[in-house]
Amino acid sequence: MSQVAPAMESSDISQRLRSAAVIDPGRLPRLVQMGESWAELVTGRLARLAADRPVVTFAVVELDTAPEAPGDGSGGDLIAMLSSPRFQGSGFAVVARSTIEALISTFFAAEPSPDKVLTREPTELDRGIVMLALDALVASAGEAFLPVAALELARGELVDQSALADRLGDGPGRFVQFRFEIAVRGLTAPLVVGFPEEFFVPHRRFLAEAPDAAPVDRDEAWSQAIKASFAQSDLRLQALLAKKKVPLSTIAAFRVGATIPLDVDIASLIAIECEDRQLFRATVGRSRDSFVISVEERVDPAQEFIDDILSD
Repeated sequence: MSQVAPAMESSDISQRLRSAAVIDPGRLPRLVQMGESWAELVTGRLARLAADRPVVTFAVVELDTAPEAPGDGSGGDLIAMLSSPRFQGSGFAVVARSTIEALISTFFAAEPSPDKVLTREPTELDRGIVMLALDALVASAGEAFLPVAALELARGELVDQSALADRLGDGPGRFVQFRFEIAVRGLTAPLVVGFPEEFFVPHRRFLAEAPDAAPVDRDEAWSQAIKASFAQSDLRLQALLAKKKVPLSTIAAFRVGATIPLDVDIASLIAIECEDRQLFRATVGRSRDSFVISVEERVDPAQEFIDDILSD
């Protein structure tokens, strides 16, 4: 039994270490923020390069394996290998046939093909356009991921999807994959970028923190309008002459015409309350046929609280 227990403990420790090295991108809000920032940066760079202005949007970030080779034996999508001093292995960018069509439409300001998918084999011109777009993607990654590390991402050669497994070799089998969409002239096409999972593991605690909200520009006119609106709000104001404790037997004996003596006189200060909160003390007077009050002093809530305790 003494030999079995250490073996079980060692297996449990190994399992815990493997679990600690697994990340869940859906629970890392800063990772989502970086993906959104990356999409905005790529949109800006492509707009400066191309004849048309595409819109690159961030869709989701998730943990997944590398794309498998197409089952029909064709080359499938185009893959760009990505390298960084921060990576133990290689990353990749997947450019689908529909994405190639979107990039052609972007760079030449042309309408996409009717079926919205490039059906022929990519030419050298197609590959050149893809590399221009990927260079914009790679250049934008440095700024997007700077809060984590200086990425120094570099693009390698383009390969067919069928060759991706050989390029990755026996490296890590799972990748944090950022999925984007490129929209231009009614065509929406996917773009997927995968980084080795191990790159993000040391930064998991930072990535799990909620990003700071962007500061909201203050609209002074709106602020003044809100203040004016609040200033016109109706509040309930009451001047309380006196409070008196009366036995139930006395109340039972009340009749029309009875008088109730109060523990105040004409010079006593009475409370002025607004929404059940005392604000001032005042004296009562008359102006022609109306009763009026004259504010004499402001009520200090802290002092009132102390006086109530002492009076008990």
